[in-house]
Amino acid sequence: MFLVGDGTPLRRWRVSVDVEAPPAVLLKRILRERPLWDTELLQGKVLEVLDLQTDLYQYELRSMAPHPNREFLVLRTWRSDLPRGVCALASVSLEPEGGALRAGVRGVLLESQYLLEPCGSGRSRLTHICRADLRGKSPEWYNKAFGHLCASEAIRIRNSFHALVPEGPGTKI
Repeated sequence: MFLVGDGTPLRRWRVSVDVEAPPAVLLKRILRERPLWDTELLQGKVLEVLDLQTDLYQYELRSMAPHPNREFLVLRTWRSDLPRGVCALASVSLEPEGGALRAGVRGVLLESQYLLEPCGSGRSRLTHICRADLRGKSPEWYNKAFGHLCASEAIRIRNSFHALVPEGPGTKI
């Protein structure tokens, strides 16, 4: 975790996990198959495609009662043509025109960066760097809990590939 000097008292968290998928497949899972790994996702959709590697994405996450659901509007850009088979995805929140909310509160993704590096035999190392303001949480909560949420997300992404392995004789999970 790192403090960033932009006036927001939220730490930057970094988590890493090895995943049984090549970087391009992992990038597709993060970008296009969020329902397979995000258990809090209520809905998500691409609002506008800006170019082949950039879009505007809106999504809503469920919160535990009595907290309201959180809505995010993010600009996402990704690269799948980096040297040595590396892929990357960066996202940041935008303030929508009109400011109308469909969900209870607007969350702010201050920064989200995924680095997906090949690490042999069709595997990848997923590194996620994240700062987000989920609204309604204290700085103490972020210091104690947000890093665990980031790690849990990375593990759910990793495990989403294990869930697709058919069970049968000799299959080990």
